[in-house]
Amino acid sequence: MKKTVLLMMLFSTVLVLAAQKPTVKIQAFQRYYISGVAPTPIIEIGGKETAARNTSEPEYFIYLIACKVPGIVIESIWIKQHLYHADINKVACKPVVISNGRRNDTLVQYTDDVVWQISITGKGKDNSKPKNSIAAAVSANELVVRLHDKNGRFYTRSVKNIAPLESERGQ
Repeated sequence: MKKTVLLMMLFSTVLVLAAQKPTVKIQAFQRYYISGVAPTPIIEIGGKETAARNTSEPEYFIYLIACKVPGIVIESIWIKQHLYHADINKVACKPVVISNGRRNDTLVQYTDDVVWQISITGKGKDNSKPKNSIAAAVSANELVVRLHDKNGRFYTRSVKNIAPLESERGQ
């Protein structure tokens, strides 16, 4: 009987320690802004029409959901194989909801974990190449974020396809 209780206590201790492992999840969205004028097709010489494309840069909404990760610092962020500069801030209220016309989109559901928002501040150098450790991830995914915490643990998180949000009018 004592051995059974002792084994159960040992097993539960192992489970508690395993549950405390730091984790970081990432969610990413993009939204284009369109002007009030409908895009017209491009007519080339000879009458060939080419559909107009949206040439504006999208706005990115990138969130990290961190469990038991002390202080996050961004090392690099790659979006569609281009290096960007970014800031990171804790989100004050959860869930994260944005207005999309007459309705709201929930980007991050309510969680007890810490939610961080990554804000893109500008593009990096055009000729930047990713480090060898993340080069394969950068070429295979639309978003790759390399970060570390205060304890020196490194995390590389990626998103295969950034989720599109419905386009918004004006900007």
